[in-house]
Amino acid sequence: MARNSVKIGIIMLALWVIPIVGFILAVTGLVIGITGYSSSKDAMARAGIFLNSLGLGLSLLNITVSIYLLLSGEFDLLPLIEQLEQLD
Repeated sequence: MARNSVKIGIIMLALWVIPIVGFILAVTGLVIGITGYSSSKDAMARAGIFLNSLGLGLSLLNITVSIYLLLSGEFDLLPLIEQLEQLD
């Protein structure tokens, strides 16, 4: 269990830029790390908890900034949608 938490943490640190994916992986990794903490590999579980906590913070920051940019009008999805429609 503890080793799986570390693996999820490493994968999640590469995918935190995708807000929903990073958040789901971080929560999953934290749950696995916390349940694996009582095992004999508590150092691995601590590493998994650390990595997933770091990724959870980065994912939440990414979600917060994305929502702020969308609500403030600084990031507009309409030009991107128009470009995708032109490609078809």
